[in-house]
Amino acid sequence: MKKGAFIVGVLLFSMVFGAGCAYRYYLGMHGPSIRLHPEAHQSVREDGECLSCHHPDRDPKGPPTTHPNFVGCFKCHNDEV
Repeated sequence: MKKGAFIVGVLLFSMVFGAGCAYRYYLGMHGPSIRLHPEAHQSVREDGECLSCHHPDRDPKGPPTTHPNFVGCFKCHNDEV
């Protein structure tokens, strides 16, 4: 019984912490902030501008995002540094 509960706990932990930015946002763990590179993100104000440099299918200038279909880039990537 304890072994089964442990396995379920490990699976739940792995799903929550490995599932992506959306779940991490609700848990207070956000992605890297655009404020770490202010010179490159000075005029960025919309999701489309983020994806123009970070969409994996568009030969990205910056590191490609793993979640190009998400919306609300600034919810997870605009934290104070």
